[in-house]
Amino acid sequence: MSTPTAVRERRPEWLIAATAAALVVYYYFLRADAIGVYSVERGWRILTAGVLPPGLHFLLSAVVLGALPVLAARRLTGLTLAELGLGWGRGREGMAWLALGIPLAVLAGRIGAASAGQRAVYPLNPGIDPTLGSFAPYAALQFLYYASWEVLFRGVLLFGLRGRLSDGPANFVQTGLSVTAHFGRALDETIGALPAGLVFGRVALRVRSIWYVALIHWAAGVSQDWFIIRH
Repeated sequence: MSTPTAVRERRPEWLIAATAAALVVYYYFLRADAIGVYSVERGWRILTAGVLPPGLHFLLSAVVLGALPVLAARRLTGLTLAELGLGWGRGREGMAWLALGIPLAVLAGRIGAASAGQRAVYPLNPGIDPTLGSFAPYAALQFLYYASWEVLFRGVLLFGLRGRLSDGPANFVQTGLSVTAHFGRALDETIGALPAGLVFGRVALRVRSIWYVALIHWAAGVSQDWFIIRH
């Protein structure tokens, strides 16, 4: 079993509850789209709160999925930011994973852009101009979202729980919750979140940092948006 060198555990299991609370707020109140239910008798009914502008969605996601869970993790576990995977870790190995992962992420984005389900959801700003001058700031702002996603699942949950559960079980827990957080997205994206979550978790543990997988995750999402709007 691999554990941090200085585990100062208090109540790390409460990180699961904190994550669930953050996801409820995110899913129902911070959306850049709307989730509804349909029946023949009732037609369509929207279940989520009002739709936010994409930029505000990304900013608030960084707070609710990133900053607040980190504060909770620091209090509940006593772990440092580095022990939560928020340092640079093994930089040389991390760069090697980037060299391998970013081309694969772009390929995944190209494949995803051909999916009707993905095109129904993305880009979250459907009116984004395909010119580079307009798309580049939008893509940069999106990093807040993808980074906060990795901070929550591969940082707070994975690194926060590994001292109590060990690496493998902690990886399965964070992956399971990250898959459920994809409910309401396209089926192929939700299915793909299972192997991706396990791989991202394993890589983050290996390099002792979440930032390299955050960049890979961001590259997949941004490239998919780019291929969709350039279609």
